[in-house]
Amino acid sequence: MMGDVDMNWESRLVMPNGLKAKYQTGGNTRYYKLVAKPSRHSIVDRVEIEGLGYNGSIPGPLLVFRQGETVQIELENQLDKPTSLHVHGLSKPVSQDGIPEIEPTPLIKPGESYVYQFPAWQVGTFFYHAGDPAQIPQGLMGPFIILPNDNQLTREQIPYRDYVLVLQQWDIPQGEIGKVTPGTFKPKKFDQNPNFFTINGKSFPDTEGLRTKYGEKIRIRFINKSSASHSMHVHGHDFQVVSVNGFPRYNIYDDTINVASGQRIDIELLSINPGPFPINGTKTFHQTNNGKTPGGMVTKLIYDK
Repeated sequence: MMGDVDMNWESRLVMPNGLKAKYQTGGNTRYYKLVAKPSRHSIVDRVEIEGLGYNGSIPGPLLVFRQGETVQIELENQLDKPTSLHVHGLSKPVSQDGIPEIEPTPLIKPGESYVYQFPAWQVGTFFYHAGDPAQIPQGLMGPFIILPNDNQLTREQIPYRDYVLVLQQWDIPQGEIGKVTPGTFKPKKFDQNPNFFTINGKSFPDTEGLRTKYGEKIRIRFINKSSASHSMHVHGHDFQVVSVNGFPRYNIYDDTINVASGQRIDIELLSINPGPFPINGTKTFHQTNNGKTPGGMVTKLIYDK
């Protein structure tokens, strides 16, 4: 399947239901502008949240870099409280870590901006989030991917499709379990008693499927910053775990993985069993919208002809 396609891995990286952020380049630097601000977002049909987003998006848009580039992220604070930005998992100078209560990165006050800068030295799946833990369950997090340089790879090493799946959970005021109350709601400060579970900000049946064709190798990147682990299963396909937290893994095959809070797990599979097939969290309540099925942390692997 690789012979008639280009070698550009970045063009194959997709965040279903999500956005890829626009960027500017200069020399070896890639610059993104993020604006933290109150944002409305539809979790599922007729259920909307008044949350916090980056560039109006919940979760925040996909940021992509190449190994060896310099990262520049300008964060503008349009919230009513101070904030900061931390890139989780990628080691960086202490002055750029984004946890101002502990290290010297500035706390960004409302109306102010700050530019973070550090090297994209490690290939892998990471994510960015607010330094304030109370702002993260409101939506302030997003995926951050560093790809290897294409000139260091063979065609066989680059997946035909590469999907980013951000796993989140929400504690939204509702009525009795088993029913979904329509409306616009503010998520509770922490996701201690979650009742909605999303992939890239959407609950089933509003999740956009992962498309493939017979014979393709596809990668799926699971990212979790919620307060619980999420056990993820791909129906009809065994897969290989190729990276955990940005560190390569070899000869590990499975059909279900547990993605702990803060973890990122990349898997690859061959599309050799035509579907559609579910890709889902296995915890039963996580497969519902406030206890109503079908719903929750469920999407599909869809074969195109």
